[in-house]
Amino acid sequence: MKKSILVPHDFTQVGDYAMEHAYMVGKAAHSPIHLIHITKNKSQIESAKQQLEEIAANFKKEKNVEVLCEVRTGNLFKEIYNYGLEIDAYIGVMGTHGIKNIKKAMKVVKKFVKIPFILVQSPVIFGEYDRIVIPIDYDKYARIKTLWVRYINNIFESKAYVISYNIGDEFKAKVIKNNLLFAQNQFDKNLIDYEIKVLDSPKNFADSIYTYANEVESDLILVMTDKYKSYVKDLKKSENLELYKKIPIMCVNKRTDIIKLGGLG
Repeated sequence: MKKSILVPHDFTQVGDYAMEHAYMVGKAAHSPIHLIHITKNKSQIESAKQQLEEIAANFKKEKNVEVLCEVRTGNLFKEIYNYGLEIDAYIGVMGTHGIKNIKKAMKVVKKFVKIPFILVQSPVIFGEYDRIVIPIDYDKYARIKTLWVRYINNIFESKAYVISYNIGDEFKAKVIKNNLLFAQNQFDKNLIDYEIKVLDSPKNFADSIYTYANEVESDLILVMTDKYKSYVKDLKKSENLELYKKIPIMCVNKRTDIIKLGGLG
């Protein structure tokens, strides 16, 4: 089976946006897009399947891409996860309704330890993910994000924009230093272009991430799933809250074997 892209669709506009982003990610490898919708009860399956197939047909006609549909009933998070395993999805793309939908979105994303999820609220703006902002802190798992950049770089010739900060705590400062060195070594080894920006302190780090993303015209922000909520909830500047709606966020879990994956094809 050809590796697939998983797109949960809730019959809203952000679901359509997710399809656009999924197409952009998968077009180089001709990856099929698998749409899934979960109904509350079995009586809704037939009408939901008809609606989903109509969406798929229109998108397929427009983009000339393979789109498959699945409608199930049951636990939303469990059914999406099981379907992702069945189709051997290598990435998921999901439309989200923003801050009010964080808890629900995270329940889906956290189940997928072995694949990343890109969360979108807007249509594709720049056309490809070639400018990736990566926040690096003192979490020892932060270096996993660096390995995912290599993964993405197999599709796009991406440039990594790392943002971090100085901190007074000696132990945390050492962890950050090691994380940054690891990132540099990985980027150099894999010939990935990058820049590193180090702030004077961790104060207002969430806002700094988006301010930096705006400066470099980033089209993707890569975060650990468990940091997504805090980075969003800590945003204070109105302009950054607007950027949060526009820039897709790729959430990755604490997977240690990502380096073995190689290409996406």
